[in-house]
Amino acid sequence: MKRQKKNKDNVVRGLLKGLAATGFSFVIVWVYAQIALNVSSLNPISEVIENFSITDKYYQMMPERESRSMTIVDLSSLYDRGDIALVLEEIEACRPAVVVMDCVFKGLKDSVGDNAIRQVAERYDNIVFSYELADEGTDGTGYRRSVHSFFTGEIPVHEGVANMQRDNIYSGIKRNLRLGWPTPDGMQLSMVGEAVNLYAGEDVVTAMDEDVNINFSPTRFPIIDPAEVSQFRDLIEGRIVFFGAMTDQKDMHYTPLGKLAGVELLAYSAQTLLEHSQVIRPGRLLHALISIVLVLLTNILQLLYLDWAENNESPIIHHVMGSAYVLGVATFLWIAVVMWITFLLFNIYHLNIPIGWSLAAMAFLPTSRSFLAACEDYYTLWKRKQMKP
Repeated sequence: MKRQKKNKDNVVRGLLKGLAATGFSFVIVWVYAQIALNVSSLNPISEVIENFSITDKYYQMMPERESRSMTIVDLSSLYDRGDIALVLEEIEACRPAVVVMDCVFKGLKDSVGDNAIRQVAERYDNIVFSYELADEGTDGTGYRRSVHSFFTGEIPVHEGVANMQRDNIYSGIKRNLRLGWPTPDGMQLSMVGEAVNLYAGEDVVTAMDEDVNINFSPTRFPIIDPAEVSQFRDLIEGRIVFFGAMTDQKDMHYTPLGKLAGVELLAYSAQTLLEHSQVIRPGRLLHALISIVLVLLTNILQLLYLDWAENNESPIIHHVMGSAYVLGVATFLWIAVVMWITFLLFNIYHLNIPIGWSLAAMAFLPTSRSFLAACEDYYTLWKRKQMKP
């Protein structure tokens, strides 16, 4: 009975030590992260820490696929509204399912070009025009003003908000798409949401004040030059055609796949919505629990390995395999296994489990155990001194 109680106490003591080592490993990582984030000379490192996601590496490992539902027509070389109207006519002649116009025709410019655009907008009901929201209020009511194409007050057209999230717009990495934008008149649907609804023939996307995690599984979207539209009918018929600029530096965004044009970002967003392949991320509480379990499990495996090496009679295993270097190699292999498991979960179920903090904490486990052992030794010595008369 006493032996069972002693074994139980040892298990509890070992678990508490493991939790302590796990917790202190995260503390070490947090301290280093704070140093990197707050020391001005380490700004480049802080940028990496803030924007890093393990899914970026997963996207680079995944094979590229060809899009069968979306095509991009490059607007970069077109400046005259009359020319844009002609290309739109050629696109419509190829019978696309939906055309997404990633351009706002602000105000009147020349009567001929304005008239041509107006006639196209009036003739076809499968075009989604973009508009912009401006003057965001600080009272929580959203944007106070909207900028539409000049003809939208005269002609009933499909429209959607073309705004992009402003958070870290110049240095941050785009990973999300906002479905709805708040205004005093209520939530306004994004342009991508409007296009997906038109393509599906029903309201599958609603204007909600939340973000969709874009799935950047590498995709090759066919890109057509405006002068060659009629030659690629097979890449337009029945598809969503995004008509936007591919080389406008003002509309370039950093993404997990590198720098992409805004129109490509729209295509990835629409693909995510149509395929219901949004990247799923666990909530903060579940993420914290997963991180703790991963590091605690790593600590247990390391201790079991060290115990096996220490109690082995073979000198090579006892001295060499039990060294800190070999333990580091074994830990590296274990981390590789964890990363492959998370990659498979991401690849099959679009489940993104952020493990950056966990990986860093795993690397600091030996340091954490060493520090806690030193503290325990010091406490034992201090206690002995206190017991002396």
